[in-house]
Amino acid sequence: MAAAIALAGCASRATAPPNATPAAAAEVERPATVGGYEGWWNATPLSGDVSGLPQETVAVNTRTGQVVDAFNRSMNDAGKVTNVADVDYTVVPDPAWPADSVVIIETATGDVIESFPVNQNGEPIYDATGNSNRERPHGANP
Repeated sequence: MAAAIALAGCASRATAPPNATPAAAAEVERPATVGGYEGWWNATPLSGDVSGLPQETVAVNTRTGQVVDAFNRSMNDAGKVTNVADVDYTVVPDPAWPADSVVIIETATGDVIESFPVNQNGEPIYDATGNSNRERPHGANP
């Protein structure tokens, strides 16, 4: 299954007019808000066969150690959105986690199944070819 990291629910940025005062420009140029991440870990294949895919995951920002997104397959299958508060998971930061990144953790095992670098606003950082420089620790092969 091919996967891409996408941002869900991103707010767009407005651009201040060139003659705006610094205060007005700062008000308009607020950072984008990341509403979540999408990838192989929370996707459903066209075949519908989800065997081998995680049932529940959390996304943890390694800068803050905070859960910033969550996914529960049962809730998703019932047509519900998974909020961070819906998942009972206690973050135990690991010094081996990549800096300035988001790690995707399978809650059943505590394993990091994906990671990708993010900027200070939580947006994935892409290289010149459009890749997010993702890592697949523990030999994960989606």
